[in-house]
Amino acid sequence: MAEMHDEFSLVVHGDSKSTLSATLVEFAFAKSMALQHRLPNFVLGMRGMSGRKYRSFINNLIALVPNARYFEVGSWAGSTACAAMYGNKAKITCIDNWSQFGGPRNQFLENVERCSNENIDFQLIESDFREVNYSQIGKYNVYLFDGPHLREDQRDGIVLGMPALDREFILIVDDWNWAEIREGTFAGIQAGGLALNYCMEIKTTQNGSHASVPGERGEWHNGYFIGVLTKP
Repeated sequence: MAEMHDEFSLVVHGDSKSTLSATLVEFAFAKSMALQHRLPNFVLGMRGMSGRKYRSFINNLIALVPNARYFEVGSWAGSTACAAMYGNKAKITCIDNWSQFGGPRNQFLENVERCSNENIDFQLIESDFREVNYSQIGKYNVYLFDGPHLREDQRDGIVLGMPALDREFILIVDDWNWAEIREGTFAGIQAGGLALNYCMEIKTTQNGSHASVPGERGEWHNGYFIGVLTKP
């Protein structure tokens, strides 16, 4: 059998000048592709289910977004949250119950402590994402969903999280290589009545397989959707 290799692709929909958020997404992405970032090697090399260029992208994005308020479902060892917070000023909320993939809760807490600073307002909610009251956790303008990976999980992650989101927000979804993730995400966008103003679809394989060079050893892990959406 032939050895599998990552094959990067980027598809962009919409006008990056349509909103400030779209412009900032495009700029943060361009900076990450040019290797322009402030992350130290320990964050870039942190064990986790995100790629090195993604980590620089999210760090750049949080630095650029005015009044950045970021929350994520699915934190594992903290590579995405730590990349978002390092050297930045932001509100950061993480939701995870560490029920999957070995659940390195203590490592997550150690990594967050190392990467946080006095300008980070950090909150951890240890819960299944379906049990969270999203109307009581504050308002956010950047949302990463990297929770369970069934189609209905993706859909529910978007719909249930809507009360915690600004009218316009940036949505990031991991594992975009997989059709089930893509289908569930678009189902959630439709079910929530959301307008998709702009998005990037990043894949690292083209046949639905997992990235051959994943996590901190790769650049974009298993693919990403990065979109700017507006609530009805």
